[in-house]
Amino acid sequence: MTGGTSRISRRALLGVGAAGIGAIGGLPLLSACSSSGGSGGSSGSKPTGAPVKIGAEIADGPTYKDGYVGPHATVSKPFGDGKTTFKIVVPQDTTVVGDWNKNKTTAWFEKLTGVKVQFQEVLITDPNGGNDLTKINAMLSGGDLPDAFMGIPFTQAQVSLYGQQGLFVELDDLISHYAPRTQSAMKDYPDLRSLKASSNGKLHQMLGVNDCYHCQSSNGRAWINKKYLDAVGGSMPASTDDLRQVLLEFKNKNPSKKSGFLPFVAGVNNPLDSYFMQPFLYTSYGTDSNGSPNGGWLRLNNGKVEFAPNKDEWRQALQYLRQLNKDGTLTSQVFSMTDTELQTAGNKGLVGFGRFYWWGSIFNPVTLDKNAPWRDYVPVPPLKGPSGQATAQWDYYGYATTGLQITNACKDPGTLVQWSDYQMDLQAIMWQYDGIYQKNWFWGDKSASGIDGGSALWRDIQWPAPAGESWNQYSTMYRSRDFRGGQQVDPKAPTYEAGLYAAGKTYSKFAEPKEMQLPPLIIPDASTSQVADTATSISQAVKQGMSNFALGKKNIDNDADWNAYVDSFKAMNLQSYLDIYQKAYDSRPK
Repeated sequence: MTGGTSRISRRALLGVGAAGIGAIGGLPLLSACSSSGGSGGSSGSKPTGAPVKIGAEIADGPTYKDGYVGPHATVSKPFGDGKTTFKIVVPQDTTVVGDWNKNKTTAWFEKLTGVKVQFQEVLITDPNGGNDLTKINAMLSGGDLPDAFMGIPFTQAQVSLYGQQGLFVELDDLISHYAPRTQSAMKDYPDLRSLKASSNGKLHQMLGVNDCYHCQSSNGRAWINKKYLDAVGGSMPASTDDLRQVLLEFKNKNPSKKSGFLPFVAGVNNPLDSYFMQPFLYTSYGTDSNGSPNGGWLRLNNGKVEFAPNKDEWRQALQYLRQLNKDGTLTSQVFSMTDTELQTAGNKGLVGFGRFYWWGSIFNPVTLDKNAPWRDYVPVPPLKGPSGQATAQWDYYGYATTGLQITNACKDPGTLVQWSDYQMDLQAIMWQYDGIYQKNWFWGDKSASGIDGGSALWRDIQWPAPAGESWNQYSTMYRSRDFRGGQQVDPKAPTYEAGLYAAGKTYSKFAEPKEMQLPPLIIPDASTSQVADTATSISQAVKQGMSNFALGKKNIDNDADWNAYVDSFKAMNLQSYLDIYQKAYDSRPK
């Protein structure tokens, strides 16, 4: 999806894990030289000259909706000396970016800024689709540093560590002088700076925004086939009891009329708790110390970190799942189906209701045909439970991204700060995101509407752009909610972005209280191994407990079985784990 999938996948790829941070945490304070032989201190150069200001709006540019918040297309003049060449390490991406140094956006951006850059590509994807930062770590430990890193998936803990060791330059003073667009983004998103600050409260990376509205609820959505629902004479479920009856109708009437119909699907990558626990107790969307989803098992209650899966309300939710299993609608397949198996079932029209992220979870490919079968699946709003309340998990912090980290090898960090800030201009964002203007993208038509119903800001012909034309999504971004919502839609040829936006609207009215979501935190290096080990044990226990109790392998109505499950977390030293998170929360950058 345009930005959505990439955003979710890059967030899930945020590094080597807590244990890995501990392993590299002992790196000595390093001094290094750039390819030109210069060196600099960790505080960088002092700003000189008058503070940089944003230029006037370009002529014949886009139409902004009323109250628009986000990047603007402005008149920008080159500021580089045209002589100095900066070395920047970037991810290798042969499919979209191609050769960074021969890329069309690279040439356009050099002309815009007057700054010459030699990109050094590093392959950071391992054979299993994760991250391999071996080469990056070798640069950091060996002293052969570039002037900056861009698009490298450092964890927040790593950036904090390297910044305080002096490897990454402190940027606050430089941003206040050379980066007016970054300053504007910080005003528009008041939490942005604190989310990306190091544990000492200082910034060691440029800030970015990718405010994906529908992504805020994607981890806790469920979907139902509206045609099948109509076929059994059902209405949209509003409560847990309603859903149970609909699933029984699906099972008994098989509205697909096909062999192998599945009333209820989920799978190994679509955990049930993010949707099914909400009617019984609020489980916060959460992230661990590396910024990866932790299932929402940690939440805040009046500023205190709590663990949800050992509470009585969690037991009630498991009792509900057990009832669905007894009905024959929740089977062992709900826990075991792979992505490929889900997509095979979806392509055959065998799915009634499912706990999954988006249509691509059960269809491959997701075509844009107006009659494509994925369009039959609509979001199921959060269900009311025993208390009569309905709550949706909502991610308030996932919009915060990073641009680049400037190293102490850079002789002129101020220029790179301004270079990064230029990437937040609306024209630059569109070039970097989708390549060549008036080939791959255009400003929105004057009478057209965007996804959010406001004036169309931009329209694209294809995404991603052909290889060698864009920077994909590795640059500094200011993709605000209004920017993303300004993507032009054609009512005669609707895309899935409009549908995903509508799904987000379905859940937004039920969004969790922000004060209950634990923000991304930096776990102290001395505690990372303990946190990683405990988190692994907790994850296994929660997932196994959910499956065992729901499928009747353990008796959720038996106090002895439930107490044994609860006691297993005590044996994992849960309280110490919570204490570490509490301390990290209390001492987080403000």
